[in-house]
Amino acid sequence: MQPELTDIPETMLWTLHNRASESLRPDAMMKDPHAERIYRAINYDYLRRFGPSDASHAVRSMIFDEAVKPWMSEHPGGTVVELGCGLETQFYRLDDGQVRWLCVDVPQAIEIRERFLTPDERCRHLRMSAFDTAWIDEVDTTQAVFVTAQGL
Repeated sequence: MQPELTDIPETMLWTLHNRASESLRPDAMMKDPHAERIYRAINYDYLRRFGPSDASHAVRSMIFDEAVKPWMSEHPGGTVVELGCGLETQFYRLDDGQVRWLCVDVPQAIEIRERFLTPDERCRHLRMSAFDTAWIDEVDTTQAVFVTAQGL
């Protein structure tokens, strides 16, 4: 698959490059099979565009995972709102079978995301900018809510 991304949405390929490259290392500090699968499926010259990979985005993802995990334990069935989700695969790394996830990103990014990550009743995708506060109307506030923005 050859993505046609420009401007800010293209940066989701940079974070994917760094997370998947780290995950593919034999001594990886973080394993992310979904990131690896997506990375391999996208026909893109990551090295030319972003240079050699580094662990920065893997470390960032690990920090966000460590913040969300205890919250999920304290709030079973709560909702995580992920602003600027891009191709982040945090839902799949942390899914406990109860959490609900709302992935928010611009239409161009969600279009690419849905080629690899299918939304369902517990992991929904919203095609809008995080700056468009209409996403708030989609949040079920009958349970606890945790908002992340690692992609912004």
